[in-house]
Amino acid sequence: MAIFFFTGNAFSKTVSLPLSIDYQLLRSLVVKTSFTDPGQTAVLLDDNNGCLKIIISKPRFTEKDSYVLFETKISIRIGMYVFDSCHMPVEWEGYLALFQKPQIDNRWILSFNTADSILYDKHHKPATIVGIIWKHIKTSVYKYLNNITINLAPPVSELHSFLWPLFPTDLHAHAKKMIKSMRPGEIHANRDAVRVSILTEVEEIYEKDKDLEEKTISEEEMAQFIKTWEVWDAFLIHIITSLSKEPLTADDRQILLDTLLETRHRFITELSEKAKGQDFVREQFVAAWKQLSPVFRNHLSDDPSKSVLNYLAFFTASDALIALDNFGPSLGIEISRNGLIRLLQLISEEESVVLTYRPGVNTELREMLGLGPPLSVSKSAFDGNGIELTPDEDEPIKEDGDKLLHVIKRFFLKTAWAEQNNMKEVSDSIKTWIILKNNLVQYLERIKSLLLDASNTALKDSKIGEQYHNLYRLIVLTTAWQESCYRQFEVKKNRVTYLRSYNGTSVGLMQINERVWRGMYDENHLRWDIHYNAKAGCEITDLYFNRYALRKMEKMGLKNSLDDNVLARATYAMYNGGPRQFNKFLKRNKKKDYYLSDRLFMEKFLWVNSGQWENVKQCLIVE
Repeated sequence: MAIFFFTGNAFSKTVSLPLSIDYQLLRSLVVKTSFTDPGQTAVLLDDNNGCLKIIISKPRFTEKDSYVLFETKISIRIGMYVFDSCHMPVEWEGYLALFQKPQIDNRWILSFNTADSILYDKHHKPATIVGIIWKHIKTSVYKYLNNITINLAPPVSELHSFLWPLFPTDLHAHAKKMIKSMRPGEIHANRDAVRVSILTEVEEIYEKDKDLEEKTISEEEMAQFIKTWEVWDAFLIHIITSLSKEPLTADDRQILLDTLLETRHRFITELSEKAKGQDFVREQFVAAWKQLSPVFRNHLSDDPSKSVLNYLAFFTASDALIALDNFGPSLGIEISRNGLIRLLQLISEEESVVLTYRPGVNTELREMLGLGPPLSVSKSAFDGNGIELTPDEDEPIKEDGDKLLHVIKRFFLKTAWAEQNNMKEVSDSIKTWIILKNNLVQYLERIKSLLLDASNTALKDSKIGEQYHNLYRLIVLTTAWQESCYRQFEVKKNRVTYLRSYNGTSVGLMQINERVWRGMYDENHLRWDIHYNAKAGCEITDLYFNRYALRKMEKMGLKNSLDDNVLARATYAMYNGGPRQFNKFLKRNKKKDYYLSDRLFMEKFLWVNSGQWENVKQCLIVE
């Protein structure tokens, strides 16, 4: 949501939007249009039952000295066709490399002008051939390759369709002028792509007060801000999972995970600040696409079986938004649901695209991010926010286990929960995790046992080295203390419910953030199943410890310079605030300028490490 004030005057400026055709994508486009015979070949001649046959195949594009180097394999068979028979056939195989200058006309037709060529034999050595073979290469092969063109009008048209919904209604006149003025600019063969400049006239609308401070938004505006962001988050999951069938590397998966976690943690920060001065979703789109673009281009642009021009349109629209972002809010553009749906339709295999923000485990997403199968559950979880106690049930509960069980049974028999679950399962699971004034010692021992069991289970599938296992367990125990004071449930005003954070985003024993980890864990089990919550917290700790802290230490050459205390605090900083907190914490640690959460975690870490469990009473106070 952008909150700015504009004048009626506009300043027009010519802007260049990038249309980048990387060489894998260029190959796919050419294969799609010009190598359409079986096996991605082109049969140029096939006369007299194969006595005269020319086949080209295996097109490849690179850059050489600012030229597009277009190479293709050639197979030629030439013989004398007499009395329905091929006599004295001569066969030759080799490669032809053309040095071409790309050019584009006003109709957005991309073509290539050949400046030079080289002929190679089948061993890729320079070849010299004469006679009839050379004649056919010159007349058939050259003519065919030099006539290859690509129509870029469709992706440019899709760019028009994407940009239009970004402008609010009162700026449609500016949008119309900008879109209508689009025309081809310069074209170059760069090291990684053929780049076409899409020139357009942009009217930059200036703010009355450039020093305008951020404005705290109303509850209604906040609700709309959240709704818009949820559409964007659903879009992000769609495009990440669109790569599910691609052979992703470990680095690819890490980029996807980084992008998702950083995007979501940034949103949580915005929720806490409750102030907006720019289009936050547009900013997130731009930041995310800069990270994701290389992965998408590497995998989605090299498969001619797909709608290659649609992928080019998707890339072009996304890149254009980055270019326009340099103008920021002075253009007045905002990301909309319609704009995101239009963009997603370009690469979606589904007939219709629905961007719905829903809870639940997305198995495909977990696999994509390298988290493996979903966490196991032993039974279904309660689906609700809490249950009211009746006045006669609101009585002191003593240590006697029978009386406790009696009260819990009376309590749950009067609720819908009892209709959905086995009574014994419910009472047995709940009674263990309700804290009483006289069962603190027993409760703490159960919690410690639960967390250590969950930690050990996580370590069985973990890649964390054995030398770090004990440190990992200490981090888990300390994190649970820091996050919830070892509580999954709380009782307030005759109501039993799961523990929720002050900003309403994190739940339970390990305070799992439901927005950050949406799709990776089951919401109801996080809330109502303490075992599941513990396992999720252990998995997240493992992820930050192994795939971030240890990995970053190795890349930064810090493997022997961070002691256990610093490593533990850096891991918790990420658990609490996302991947970027690793470097930020190291800077704080160097200056000894810590957040309050850093100091509190360190205090508890030392208590856990030295067995000072009596200090838990400072937060586990039962009235």
